[in-house]
Amino acid sequence: MRRSGFTTIEMVICVILIGIIASIGFPKIRNRLDRANVRSSRDALGTEAAIARAAAVQRGCRGVLHFTSGASATVWVTTACPAKVDTVAGVEKLSTRFNVTLAATRDSVQYDPRGLSMDNAVTVVRITGAAGNKDSIVINTIGKVVRQ
Repeated sequence: MRRSGFTTIEMVICVILIGIIASIGFPKIRNRLDRANVRSSRDALGTEAAIARAAAVQRGCRGVLHFTSGASATVWVTTACPAKVDTVAGVEKLSTRFNVTLAATRDSVQYDPRGLSMDNAVTVVRITGAAGNKDSIVINTIGKVVRQ
């Protein structure tokens, strides 16, 4: 009587081959995911800066982009109108969302009602991923975000 199927040795060889292929491919996939997270967090920072600038122009008062450096890596936008201080965009916790850390040269960037930076200083925000990938953005003296 002839049985069709796989022997135990054939199954063990297949499992070993799958394990070898996975051990080779997993670090590359992890590095690519980390690079994508760093790039996405850079784009999110640029978007928050644009929101702060637009809010300052639209409301006719000072807009502020706030950074929290380190492992907490949080970004949020407020406007400081004479009547009240208002949080425009929600508090974005980049460390949780993208698994990155931030290192900023300053803790905030302020925009005047014309959309120009009030600080007259360059702000550099460095982003580091969990696997060591790095990127940064620069907010120049007039308040424009440029990639470094």
